Amino acid sequence: MNLLPSLLACATCLPDQGTEVAKAANLAVFFMVGVVFVMLGIVLKIMFNFARKQREFTDPNS
Repeated sequence: MNLLPSLLACATCLPDQGTEVAKAANLAVFFMVGVVFVMLGIVLKIMFNFARKQREFTDPNS
């Protein structure tokens, strides 16, 4: 019994990769992943900035 065809996405979820719809969907996914990474980077930068400020506050000699 071959279950592979039933596990593949339908044409609505995964259109032909040569169409404009598929290209736009791929770009949208990359854009959303990029936004997530930028937001995580901003949060990490703020956390490191808070840690640096805390070190400067607790040790005024540095």
